[in-house]
Amino acid sequence: MSQTLVQDVQDAQGLAAAREAVVMRKPIRWQVYLYILPVMLFMLTFVYYPITYTVGVSTLDWNGIGAARTPIGLQNYESALVDPIATRALGNQLRFGLITVAFGMAIGLTMAILLKAQVRLKNLYKLLFFFPVVISATVTSYIFRRIYDGNAGELNALLNALGLSSLTNAWLADPTLALYSLMIAALWQGTGFGFMLYYAALTQIDDEIYEAARIDGAGLFQIIRFITLPLLRNTHFTLVILSVISVLKTFDLVWLITQGNPAHTTEFMSTYIFKKGILEFKAGYASSLAIVLLIIAFVLTVIQLRTYYQNQRGV
Repeated sequence: MSQTLVQDVQDAQGLAAAREAVVMRKPIRWQVYLYILPVMLFMLTFVYYPITYTVGVSTLDWNGIGAARTPIGLQNYESALVDPIATRALGNQLRFGLITVAFGMAIGLTMAILLKAQVRLKNLYKLLFFFPVVISATVTSYIFRRIYDGNAGELNALLNALGLSSLTNAWLADPTLALYSLMIAALWQGTGFGFMLYYAALTQIDDEIYEAARIDGAGLFQIIRFITLPLLRNTHFTLVILSVISVLKTFDLVWLITQGNPAHTTEFMSTYIFKKGILEFKAGYASSLAIVLLIIAFVLTVIQLRTYYQNQRGV
């Protein structure tokens, strides 16, 4: 009886293996490629072709309009590497990114934790925190240009009303303060997005975990440090990746408020590329700067994704 049972099991295993082999040898129907064809066409048309074209233009001495195009090899890249304004723009963008990403995540997480508690008018606070995110950069820029105006700005008016006239300043015209003024505008507009991500993630954490920690005698800061922050690890990584991409793409807010002034202290790579390519008709050089920025974005994305996957394996 046992031999018969063993034989039946072996036969079943052999049949399953044969079926698996048949499935693996089954040819993939060409119709399945029709499902990804629209996406591939879109990517080829609006992503890969523009990148390839920009790489080609970056090797030319061309004004972007005329028919005269002179191949100059990698001279544009060599010029970009020694361009002090491009170097300064990268430095500005790096400092801008480090500060806005760190403070934006910290403020967003703090607001989310506070609103996760039982507070009155919670929905109103959510609306107020997220409202700046949906405001266009044009409106945000106008608001902060008015606030920072050195002559009739609301910020200077408030300082005068508080008896702090010595602190009044031409905020956007001061080389030491202009970039930080931009950071405040960016934080005001973007922090609500991080807040909503953190709040949504906090709602997925079981309250019994917090209750067990309180029973064991854990205080508020211990709960945040050893429970909340580790459990929000995926949200941290997501926000960092999205924030870095957003910083690298930043253009409208900077251009509409300062246009890179004063003296290039708020210059970003995006605004410098715009000036070179559109205002100064140096399409080749602007393309080389764009490719440099693309390479930086690619390297940062790879580093972040590798860190994320390594972190996931360590969980």
